[in-house]
Amino acid sequence: MSFERRRRPGLRWPPFRLPSRILPSGKAVRGPVARAAGLTAGTFTLGYFIAATFLFPAASDPTDANFITLPDLDGLAEADARSRLGEIGLEMAVLAHINHPDVDAEHVVAQRPLPDQVARSGDTVRVTLSAGPEMRTVPELAGIAGPEAAGLLREMGFDVSIDRRREAGGRAGVVESVPAAGTRVRIPASVRLVVSEGAPIVDVPDLVGRHVDDVASILEETELKLGAVRYQVDADEAPGRIVSQSPAAGSALRGGGFVSLVVAGSPPDSMAADLAQDEFPPLPGDTLAGPAGRR
Repeated sequence: MSFERRRRPGLRWPPFRLPSRILPSGKAVRGPVARAAGLTAGTFTLGYFIAATFLFPAASDPTDANFITLPDLDGLAEADARSRLGEIGLEMAVLAHINHPDVDAEHVVAQRPLPDQVARSGDTVRVTLSAGPEMRTVPELAGIAGPEAAGLLREMGFDVSIDRRREAGGRAGVVESVPAAGTRVRIPASVRLVVSEGAPIVDVPDLVGRHVDDVASILEETELKLGAVRYQVDADEAPGRIVSQSPAAGSALRGGGFVSLVVAGSPPDSMAADLAQDEFPPLPGDTLAGPAGRR
């Protein structure tokens, strides 16, 4: 009895044939090399299919998208802008609020994307709304020097103009503002300041030796006023004559200021006599400078 060993049929790879340029005879190449080449080609084909289909699918054709040209929303109220975008299939989101001098509150002042650009249906348009004009209050500036008041207003964002005037006996500084202090106005705004330069600066006349009855008219001519009058009974001068004055003659004094005197003799309406030998000190704020110089 004879036994014949039979081989089970298995997986067989088809013979691999190289192009005729490599093997002109066109004979099939068999063996491990042929099987490896076939396996590599199959694996590459399968990998390419998976990558192209699932991992990196081809982008959709942009010409198939529904593009919408954005309208100009500038100046529209928030509700109107939202309604207009909704009618063409777009959403709206508020990005911020900013003060605007010319646009009412809750109206559009900017948008993104810009007007006439395109978007796809369902996209969101972001807008910036006006918070209305900025309001500020005109401060109280009465009595402050003109340049200082103007500088303060400019720092607050106001435009400033100044009207100057002289007022006899008045103090220098702001006397009025238009609009008045406490008024709330839109920025930018203009404020007009009325500034007094005060009374003019004058020279104090020399009154020593003159009679006290003549002083009032002399001082009136120079826009000055008679201040305190004291009497000195032991003075060498004749009664009623001026012994000394303050401020001294030639001093610079603003119009409306006071000049104090020491007069020889007894006071006409008192039994008491002031025996002071020194000059009266100037009243506060009367003297601007001594005889040597002026402010």
